[in-house]
Amino acid sequence: MSVALLSSGSALAAHLPYFHLGAIETGVVPIQAFGILVALGVLIGASLLRRYAEWHGISDEDIRGLTAWVTVSGFIGAHIFDVLAYQWDNLATPGTLHYEGPILLLKVWSGISSYGGFIGGAGGFAFYVWWKRLPARLMADITIMGLLPAFSIGRIGCTVVSDHIGAMVDSTQWYAALAMDYPAKGPDTLGPIAELARDHHVTADHLLAWNLGLVELLWLIPVNALLLWLGFRAQPKRINAGFLVVMTGVLYAPVRFFLDFLRPENTDPRYAGLTFAQWSSFLAFGAAAVVAVRIFKTGAPAKTITATSGEAQARLKVILKESDDEDKDEAKGAAGEVSVKKAKRPEAKASVAAAKADAKDKVEEAEDEADDEVDAAKAKADAAKAKASAAKGPAKPVAKAKADDAKGEADEAKIDAKAKVDEVKAEAKAEVADAKDAAERGSPGVAPTLGPDD
Repeated sequence: MSVALLSSGSALAAHLPYFHLGAIETGVVPIQAFGILVALGVLIGASLLRRYAEWHGISDEDIRGLTAWVTVSGFIGAHIFDVLAYQWDNLATPGTLHYEGPILLLKVWSGISSYGGFIGGAGGFAFYVWWKRLPARLMADITIMGLLPAFSIGRIGCTVVSDHIGAMVDSTQWYAALAMDYPAKGPDTLGPIAELARDHHVTADHLLAWNLGLVELLWLIPVNALLLWLGFRAQPKRINAGFLVVMTGVLYAPVRFFLDFLRPENTDPRYAGLTFAQWSSFLAFGAAAVVAVRIFKTGAPAKTITATSGEAQARLKVILKESDDEDKDEAKGAAGEVSVKKAKRPEAKASVAAAKADAKDKVEEAEDEADDEVDAAKAKADAAKAKASAAKGPAKPVAKAKADDAKGEADEAKIDAKAKVDEVKAEAKAEVADAKDAAERGSPGVAPTLGPDD
């Protein structure tokens, strides 16, 4: 990671030295320190949001849904409003140095605005709460409990890369101790500093200027401390639902409003004398103040599932452990069943073999009986035929008729015998099939060992 730490000799004692965190060189794609801090802020903010939501009994589905909607819509809004408010010429004025046209709106990595993120996130929040019919005031507090810490950690990223350089500072003033001593010449000179040096005809090697990301961060630290203290206080000292979010608006908006007067016009253009962030701060403060009055008059504390969030987390861990134990017990039981059924496979195979042998015996016995019946009927028919051949005179027609009857009986006996044999075969086949099914059901998950010809 490239780190710059420079200062002029006399400025060490009176001013903040210049520092800058660059990129981590991985040999493939450089990883920016700013991006790492923003990602860290999102993770920590999401963790605080989840803890506060779980304390109030919000379901895991709604926690994940709210986080996703606010995060995605926030990043989209941050870029769109940055383009509209700070890069309008690049979007809509052909012929300018950095003109890109409407495609710039799709380049979400090309500039973000904090108030744009607030507006986009608020839109995603409003839609999700309306869609799921959730309590708006409680969900607003849950959101700000994750959003403000995440935003504040992001301001650390702005600080270490000097993303928001403000006006020059008079080194003789008492507040100059909070200004940063930037190099005004050489390869480490930042673009905004070079412009300040040129506009103010600075010839020295260094100049003092505001690192507004740092100044804002110094204010956000106590605001975060107050937010977390009020939000996670134990029962019964709970504040009304919705108060945390309006308190944040009331405390942040005025400070941001006045800090923006220190921003140069070439980076933060004015609209009717104020920046986009100043107009947004004005509206945010007014809306927060109006809603705060309503919350004090008609609000009530949101219910929690335990006296403290720590107790809620402990209870949740117990529930999750019990659930894991139940899952493990079920898995062990299922594994035991499989083992038992596998152990019964030889018994099942023997049962099928016995069924086959029994079926074979029944078929053979039926075939023998059928053969005997057919042979008896045939012998009777042969005897009648022989008598008919030997008969003479008037007795011959009678004998011949008896011989024909015997032959018919023999044919019927043959048909009946075949039908009986077929019936026995069908019954035997069904018994073998039942035995196979029973064997396969007794060994789930194991490939059947009985082939179609067995």
